[in-house]
Amino acid sequence: MTSNKSSAELKGISALLETLALPRLADPARFDPSVSTGSLSSPLCGSQDLLVGKNGLESSLSANGHVLNKETVRECACTRQNEHCICSGNGLAMSALYPEMRFSWEIKSVDALFCNGLTRFGDLSKEGILQAIKDGDLRFLQDETNLPLLSEKTFSKECVRVCVKETREMKNIEELLDFFLVANNETRRNVTGLIKEAINSSVKVADDVLVIGILEYLQSDKKIKTLTDTAELVEDAVYAAAVEQSSDTLNSILKWSQNNKMKKIVNKGKVFSGIRGLKINCSSIIYAAKRNDYDRVKILYRHGYRLQRCDTMTDPLKKIELFKALASPAYIVASLENSNEVSSDFFCPVKMCFEFACEANFRKSTIPEYKREYAEIENRCEDYAISLLEQCEDLREVETFIQTRNSGNKDSNYILAILDSRMKFVAHERFQYVMLKKFGIGETEIEDDFDAYTNALWIDMPMFSRILHVFKQIPCYFLLFLYPFFYPCIFPSKGNNTMAPWFCKEWRVPLNRAIYTAFSYCIFISLILCYVYEPPVPYIYWVDGLLAIFITSYSLRDIGTAFFLWRLEGPKPNKSRFKKRYFTFWNNYNIVMDMFFMIGLIIRTLDYIINEENVDISALSSAGRILWGIAFTFAIIKIIKIGIASKYFGPIILSINAMMKDVCMFLITFFVIMLAFSCGVSYMFNYLQDEELDMGSSTGGVFTYFFWVLLQPFRGNPDYDKVADLPYDTNCLSSIANGVDEINIKSIAKCRMETMYNTACMAKKMNDSMKVSKDDLAECIISRRQGSENLQTAVVPMWVVYQFLVSVVLLRILIVMMTITYRKIYDNLDTQWKYARLYLAIQFFDPDSLLPPPFTFLTLIMYLIRAVAKSNCMASQRSTNSNKRYKQCAAIDIEYRSLIFSFIDNVKPEPESPKGKNITPVFDISQY
Repeated sequence: MTSNKSSAELKGISALLETLALPRLADPARFDPSVSTGSLSSPLCGSQDLLVGKNGLESSLSANGHVLNKETVRECACTRQNEHCICSGNGLAMSALYPEMRFSWEIKSVDALFCNGLTRFGDLSKEGILQAIKDGDLRFLQDETNLPLLSEKTFSKECVRVCVKETREMKNIEELLDFFLVANNETRRNVTGLIKEAINSSVKVADDVLVIGILEYLQSDKKIKTLTDTAELVEDAVYAAAVEQSSDTLNSILKWSQNNKMKKIVNKGKVFSGIRGLKINCSSIIYAAKRNDYDRVKILYRHGYRLQRCDTMTDPLKKIELFKALASPAYIVASLENSNEVSSDFFCPVKMCFEFACEANFRKSTIPEYKREYAEIENRCEDYAISLLEQCEDLREVETFIQTRNSGNKDSNYILAILDSRMKFVAHERFQYVMLKKFGIGETEIEDDFDAYTNALWIDMPMFSRILHVFKQIPCYFLLFLYPFFYPCIFPSKGNNTMAPWFCKEWRVPLNRAIYTAFSYCIFISLILCYVYEPPVPYIYWVDGLLAIFITSYSLRDIGTAFFLWRLEGPKPNKSRFKKRYFTFWNNYNIVMDMFFMIGLIIRTLDYIINEENVDISALSSAGRILWGIAFTFAIIKIIKIGIASKYFGPIILSINAMMKDVCMFLITFFVIMLAFSCGVSYMFNYLQDEELDMGSSTGGVFTYFFWVLLQPFRGNPDYDKVADLPYDTNCLSSIANGVDEINIKSIAKCRMETMYNTACMAKKMNDSMKVSKDDLAECIISRRQGSENLQTAVVPMWVVYQFLVSVVLLRILIVMMTITYRKIYDNLDTQWKYARLYLAIQFFDPDSLLPPPFTFLTLIMYLIRAVAKSNCMASQRSTNSNKRYKQCAAIDIEYRSLIFSFIDNVKPEPESPKGKNITPVFDISQY
């Protein structure tokens, strides 16, 4: 009976080990009786250790119960799993068995077999469960003892992930998800996350059939519909496909969604649009667009995914992500390709890139916390525009691309690039050559029928030819007052332009317009120099009159610049962009100079009007001279602006321009420190003033003394006698003035009573003693108070600290700041100079700009003629000319569109590499 029971137990253990895929135990009947210690239960309940042979050879049991195989290397389960070996006693058997266990009855049987009370570890059971999932054996789901492990959120996701990646069978996936749906409340709460994990894992394995199968399962299972939002889960699948950059999977998901005709679903107060309608600001297209993933953005765009601005968004991180997606070249190109070449929805991707780059630059300066992110957006947009420019194969394509051949459009690409400070784009060699060609010849303008008078490029001319060309423009300059009367609208050209005067042709060339403007400014500076030398009365009136004309003309030209930039904004002007374009350094410089000139001109006019002997206007006249003196200084300094065109002087001028910001920051800091120390020292010294006689105040002197430390560092410490307002000795002044009609102001400095003594006190001291000491005379000082000797002691350390802060710290900081600024200019010298040169030249590209002074007022006549030309009396003539011009513009516009579409076919936006770990966000359209 006992032997039958032992045989039955042995068979059960062998069956168990077969199930666990472990080697069989040796039959006790084969043991040597001499070394056997008894029945089977004794060695198994003792300190028996199981050893597993590598080659599966026949093993034997030693006298103490160990399985031995001398022909193979012994290896325990710990070693197989690369873990620390715990093989001692029954631990060897447990370590070999538990990782292979997956059912509770197996664990209980082994516990009953190895009765030494060894505690089991939970992770061993987890490994068994995961191995069972890999083998496709899900019987462990029926065991309630595994439910605590499966209720863990992290482990349950791992189970789903392994089931999808390893098995790829919908039957197992459905069975596993169905179990989590009904297991307990904990698993039901995690079911949405488990389904998302299943979707993400199926997308990662790039199995379209498996992905669609999971979506079909979600669509058909009523239990899942009651617990989760299937539309949101579909969007998670779309997002996962976008993250994995799987176009086939993404197309399969979107096509399946369209075929299922999903409707709007309202869940927890959130509205999710159906696939057939437009989906605004979904996480999938935001992710693909901000990574510049053109292929995925194009697919999503075709299936109704769109991006829109959301001004009500308050989260700065979401705002940056949405703006980065909107400004991505991938989304811009995908939006353009959705329209055809002849539709009204066509927009220029170059202009769009410039617009987003300009906005990113503005946000970079206003939101410094996210400066790096907005700088990346700005650079990406500009780099894509440059990549399109580099596709041009000849000069005509470059002219068409940057739109220099269509001067009728004020928002051409070259104008926007220069005004919006797209320095890298402007500094490109192709852009530079075409713009210099346009500046030197002007042959690309088609708004009128005039041809260029010369075909020579300024950059190709030798120095002698350049000087000769400048002298040739002198007679043209003095004939400009006739230009309004020969405007093309009044005398249209015919044939070979025989009726057009030659000076009108010269004005149409941008280079000549710049030369005429330089002539005008030279005359203006000459008038200023004449005014400085105070011409006599007959000639002063002519100088005043000419100055008034020039001052008014330059003010009108500056107003015309502002009007041109404002008109460039279109029907919906962007005030921030207009301010950035107009309020540049030199425009601000002109505004300040015009203000001083105009106020001084008004005062000068009042001086002529109020010319009566009984009215004292000397104060008004002096104010006018002060304003014009400052304005003269500004006007003469402005001459250096022309040096920007030189490659030698240009970098110096650009550095001065950039260093002005550093100087302003330094002066603000200096004035704060100066105010602090001046107030303290002045308050100390004012203790010594004579309040009754109202003299001896040191406030003004202290502020003056402390200010000039900026230019005279390391001066001596201030003394009260040097900074106080002290009186003069009348006896000394009388002796100097005796018998002299005039006195030099410097000669009375020695009469200043720096230290005042009481003469009565001094007489008394001298009467009492033959010798008077310094201490005795100190008692007779009438401008000092008791304790005055401590003031100088307190002022000296304050002066030392002030000198150290200003002369040592601040001045050194200013030098370092200027060095850094110049280094930035120097490192990017070529780009900075090329851009500044064209920015200086762009003001001469407009053929309808105001004439230079003193002919600026005649431009008003030209505008009046233009208005008359557009009236009904000249409708027939105007229609003939305009039709020709419109046909030319239409042809150029069609050529430009075709060129853009060919370029974007050749240059597709390159996706960026992802940064960090991708985390699937919750699809929430309301947050956008």
